[in-house]
Amino acid sequence: MTLLATLRAWLEAQQLDAVLISSRQNKQPHLGFATSSGYVLVTRHTAHILADFRYYAQVAEQTSGYQLHLMESSKPMPAIVNQVIARENLLRVGFEGEQVSWQTGSQWQQLLNATLVTVSLDALRQVKTPQEIAVIREACRIADCSADHIRRFIQPGMREREVAAELEWFMKQQGAEKPSFDTIVASGPRGALPHGKASEKVIVAGELITLDFGAQYQGYCSDMTRTFLVAGRYSDPENMPLWSVYHTVLAAQLAAIAAIRPGVACCEVDAAARNVITTAGYGPQFGHNTGHAIGIDVHENPRFSPTDATRLQPGMLLTVEPGIYLAGEGGVRIEDVVLVTADGAEVLYTLPKTLLPTGEGSWM
Repeated sequence: MTLLATLRAWLEAQQLDAVLISSRQNKQPHLGFATSSGYVLVTRHTAHILADFRYYAQVAEQTSGYQLHLMESSKPMPAIVNQVIARENLLRVGFEGEQVSWQTGSQWQQLLNATLVTVSLDALRQVKTPQEIAVIREACRIADCSADHIRRFIQPGMREREVAAELEWFMKQQGAEKPSFDTIVASGPRGALPHGKASEKVIVAGELITLDFGAQYQGYCSDMTRTFLVAGRYSDPENMPLWSVYHTVLAAQLAAIAAIRPGVACCEVDAAARNVITTAGYGPQFGHNTGHAIGIDVHENPRFSPTDATRLQPGMLLTVEPGIYLAGEGGVRIEDVVLVTADGAEVLYTLPKTLLPTGEGSWM
């Protein structure tokens, strides 16, 4: 089904005559680009985009099948929407109540000549279209080759911020619009911080370094985490601290990926990873979900969490990212983006998950 056909089927199921879309993430598939400005109004029979002077020409160039309306001070959004309401006799109009302030919602209730119903459209983005999957594949390819580049780039004596800057610049050279989020570079004891953004800390030979990063490409995100060993101290990695922790996390991640297939509940995938880590004695040191859906936003629903009972469907894309974090010592996290296929799962990254050293070397 096309985007508009899917939305109209949803309107019928919700017993709505139209939906007014205001959030950046739910407008983007209609507009073809990301902006917090403007609105999309979809009825049972027509589709409308409301844009101001700044974006009107771009919308006209990049969209088809929509009626375009120029918003001006003399013709704001409520006036345009009320014209459509009157022309099509719209009685019940949904709006994204979670995405607008209480004050804005109250104003719309007064200004729009229809009964407004608060709705959420996020579930409609859970299963990606083939076009979306192709774009996310490219975002993942950019992250994948960037991970290999930055692994070879890292040397003892560098600062974490230097590594983050190089990684983000390389991703842009590969075609990324920007990072999906603030790059995490956490070396040594800072690896115990699950969201340890890059700091001025100097990277030391022999310690682990965790990098969590992503590339945004055509408005869609990738998300990848790898933990490397900073070269220059251990000739045999099995003698290094956290060697067993690394392989416990890797076993947990592989167990979760093996559990992914259509019909499986998200909480079951979380349990597959969590059981491995708990059995190894590190349960309290794994305090976050195993993963999350990804797309226009880097964090979407559903989640691989202990409480999410959503059943997986082909076309869903989620991360798998268990971790163990030991205060004062360091931590390990390994993350892939995984596509739910008709009969299982496909990992969208190719960089090996054996513990790799930084620099040009590799463990055999």
